Amino acid sequence: MLNKKSKANLIIAKLCLNMKGGVFHSIGASRAYYAIFQETKYLLEKNCFDYTKFKLDNPGARRHSDYAHGSIRNALKYFLFNNGFNEQDDLIFINEMSTAFKKLYRWRIQADYKDGIISKKNLGEAIERAEMFIIKLKKYDRRG
Repeated sequence: MLNKKSKANLIIAKLCLNMKGGVFHSIGASRAYYAIFQETKYLLEKNCFDYTKFKLDNPGARRHSDYAHGSIRNALKYFLFNNGFNEQDDLIFINEMSTAFKKLYRWRIQADYKDGIISKKNLGEAIERAEMFIIKLKKYDRRG
């Protein structure tokens, strides 16, 4: 179900790109973030990620609920390193992933909680980052 939500959020983000008015661009940016969040959670759960062990090994994660926005990026990084994904391409993805999560999260916070709006250009970038992230994330699915 999470991967279906991820796809739906990406579709909504794309629809918002073509709508007039900045408020739609803000809604789209929020949906782009949730697309990568849900796709990441889907990958971790599908691959039987041990969140309890992750929290024990990462004291900072203990203050968050499981799969919280504050820890999911680190959980993915932990999953990748503990499943042998440490080749050069993997390390590049981990850096790209971290950047995408941070940037899309910042835009989501701005879109959902602040008075300003997300520009059409930034929404386009958010969608592009989310699409690339989701495509690359599929490589790390051990369960096919």
